[in-house]
Amino acid sequence: MKSHHRGFTLLEMMLALVIFSLLSIAGWQLLNAVSTARDTVSQHERRISGIDLAFVLMKQDFRQMIDRGVRVDGGVSQQSIFSSDTMLDTDDQAISFVRSGWRNPGQRLPRSQQQRVYYRLKNNQLERWYDLVLDTPSGIEPVKRTLIDDVNELKFYFFYNNNWHPQLSGNYPEGIRVEIILEDLGMIQRDFEIPKNWENASA
Repeated sequence: MKSHHRGFTLLEMMLALVIFSLLSIAGWQLLNAVSTARDTVSQHERRISGIDLAFVLMKQDFRQMIDRGVRVDGGVSQQSIFSSDTMLDTDDQAISFVRSGWRNPGQRLPRSQQQRVYYRLKNNQLERWYDLVLDTPSGIEPVKRTLIDDVNELKFYFFYNNNWHPQLSGNYPEGIRVEIILEDLGMIQRDFEIPKNWENASA
């Protein structure tokens, strides 16, 4: 008996190729979607971690805030917290104060353990500055560090008389509220308690 071996027709081959192509495209799209989602989550986690780090630095600064003004003409000003939208060439509000606890083991560095720090908004970046010496001579630039990108607004509020206020009244608020508006995440707000008994450091 003669046997007949029938191969695939051209139409069947074309149909198989189309089905294989469709399955390959679907598989690639699924893999690409998973990879994109993973990258998005990773980017979001990095963003949140960066924001958290910025607020941790703020918390450390505010919790170690001391009552130490600015030295002018041999004396020290009574005001020790400064906040406005005109200082430091900021694009929104800025704040300046002195904190203690700047590590200087064995006093090996020619500087104080007190540190003047600044926060400002410039070019949509939240920046932290600090002076290398407490009473910085004119012309010496502070050290600058960018904490958060894509910031649209920066506001500070001060707690006194049992309420939050956008401006300082007197020199001893009980707390400071930081409010930032981000391009991607909207408004984020944090409240920080200031030590009730400030260390007076007029020297």
